[in-house]
Amino acid sequence: MHWPIFLLCAAAYGVLFASGFLSDLVPLAQLVIAGLICLVGVVASLLKSARHGVPPTVAPWIAALVGFAVVSAWTYREEGRILALSLLEREPVVATASVASLRQEVMLMRAWDGHFRAVAEVNGAPVGLLIDTGASILLLRHDDARRIGFDETELNFNMPVTTANGRSFVAPVTFKSVVIGGIVVEDGKGAVAQPDELHTSLLGMSYIEKLHEAVFRADRLILRY
Repeated sequence: MHWPIFLLCAAAYGVLFASGFLSDLVPLAQLVIAGLICLVGVVASLLKSARHGVPPTVAPWIAALVGFAVVSAWTYREEGRILALSLLEREPVVATASVASLRQEVMLMRAWDGHFRAVAEVNGAPVGLLIDTGASILLLRHDDARRIGFDETELNFNMPVTTANGRSFVAPVTFKSVVIGGIVVEDGKGAVAQPDELHTSLLGMSYIEKLHEAVFRADRLILRY
């Protein structure tokens, strides 16, 4: 029976995760640690089998691969979520330059669910945004804000807002840059939602108002800067 060994390995990884040690590491480093723990589990299982005179099997390797796959999926969940948001668009973001006005222009296609989405670069990091003209500001999910470099200990949730979930308090922040296609908006005002209070980050009017115009045409949203 190999499962007690792998339960101990899972418990060891769980302790590292719960302590916050893993969250301070880059994803690749997290995977290296997970791989080492899985390898230790395999070696311990094989040694146990050899000590009891049992022929080695592939079961420890299968268990290790399954565990490593689960950890990999969890570690890169944000990248997967951003990819999924990109796939919701029937066409990619198209950036063009208007010859007549010499303005930068970006066209977003309506997704299958009727919403407009964009994968923007916020402070240089990719973030999936839902275009929400009913939102007054660019509002980030807490996980997105932490991922792009905001220090959660410096976030002050003292700004009242009203969302679809009711009244809440968010932390006001300033974004160095928000880039969609070829449009760059710098020093934009926005906010960060409290943990687990926002399903997806929102691109509100604090970004759109800095543009020359935003035009809805059937299943397209055209942004001009």
